[in-house]
Amino acid sequence: MGTELSEYEKLGPVDNLVFRDVIGHFASGVTVITTKHEGTNYGVTASAVSSLSVDPPMLLVCINQATGTCNAISKQKVFGVNILHEDQGDIALQFARPSADKFKGIDITEGKLGEPILKDTLAHLECRVVQEVTGGTHSVFLAEVIHASSEERKPLTYYRGKFGRFISQNDEAVFHDLRSKVLKRDFRLLDSFNVASLTEALDVPRQVVYHALTKLEAEGLVTRGENGDFSVTPLSIEMLIEALETRCALEVAAVEKTVGNLSKEELANLRKRVEDTIPDKEKGITEIDKYIEANISLHDYTIALTNNATLLDSYRRLTAEAVMTSALRVALEAKNSTAHAELNKLADDHTALLVAYETGDKETAKNIVLQHTEDAKKLGKYIISHAGGSI
Repeated sequence: MGTELSEYEKLGPVDNLVFRDVIGHFASGVTVITTKHEGTNYGVTASAVSSLSVDPPMLLVCINQATGTCNAISKQKVFGVNILHEDQGDIALQFARPSADKFKGIDITEGKLGEPILKDTLAHLECRVVQEVTGGTHSVFLAEVIHASSEERKPLTYYRGKFGRFISQNDEAVFHDLRSKVLKRDFRLLDSFNVASLTEALDVPRQVVYHALTKLEAEGLVTRGENGDFSVTPLSIEMLIEALETRCALEVAAVEKTVGNLSKEELANLRKRVEDTIPDKEKGITEIDKYIEANISLHDYTIALTNNATLLDSYRRLTAEAVMTSALRVALEAKNSTAHAELNKLADDHTALLVAYETGDKETAKNIVLQHTEDAKKLGKYIISHAGGSI
């Protein structure tokens, strides 16, 4: 009489596509596994590499059996693990693709076990196979580490099918610094700049500058030329209108969710931010940076009050504040009387919006947001037109 299967035993494996998608959420480092057999160098990109033991030092490496590298390691019983740094995504791609000569253009040296070792990597380990186990389509090599070496660099990462890199606080600081310089027009519109010049001027790693410029390009704040140099993207009336209308849609959605539902503390914080945007009646706007920051803070806070991370992230990805920041700065620095009069209207909108929030009047708040958008468009059009069509 057969034994009846348990409920757990009746369960089959997860769907292949589901598994691939979910396991793709696991971030890992990127390596190139190399070996040499009968005078031929072999190599393949792999992310399934992990420490198995410290005493003795051992690694676990998984390689697809369909690759020549796997077959060569099975016969030679030695291999190198080359851990790539953040600038070596092209090398990872080269060894990931089928090719008759994966080592073309790659600088190598001979390891202590005779295997090819890639030069200028983050780290490398040289291993001798202790045991080989088959697991599905892959061979799992349990290997003793004979030699290891590393450099002080940042690793290349692999996440959801894409190569990437770690983002440090310094990276974000450089990005915000460059973004501020672009918005303040410390870079003039017709001037070009490149990664090399900024790397030297800022005294930071090249990849950090490249990362910052790439983000600024994605925001539409800088443009990359055919020669690889960058320049500040001129802000046009069309860009202004598009940015403000998108901001308006998100702020109306925020009003719908928050007006009438805020705590006393949240309303007090909102009032403080509104008051910071009101120019002094006698002196006017005396601190340009402080005034601009207060306006950005107010609009950001109305979205943050939704406690919706997705909505807030979408809002912060907009170029609306960037466009208005540049427009406001031009107007304030030019001391244009018409622009200042329009700025007072925007301040009045802020005050009226605060009252609508405090009284829980949702419809009035929506109408004020719509009117505020039109007022901002009017001011922006005036500033950009008087600047020759772009700023």
